[in-house]
Amino acid sequence: MIQTPKPHRVVPILLTVCALFFIIRQPAQAAVAATNAFHGLTVVTDALMTFASNLG
Repeated sequence: MIQTPKPHRVVPILLTVCALFFIIRQPAQAAVAATNAFHGLTVVTDALMTFASNLG
């Protein structure tokens, strides 16, 4: 009997393959997407630090 792969293993592999395909096929747009993602993470981190510093 063939076992089906578990979703918690398939999803990260699928996302990695899609990301690599995107980077290889459209490197300029991939760089813009990475820059925007990093900027968004920076904004969220800054907001959380502001929130934490205003608690006490």
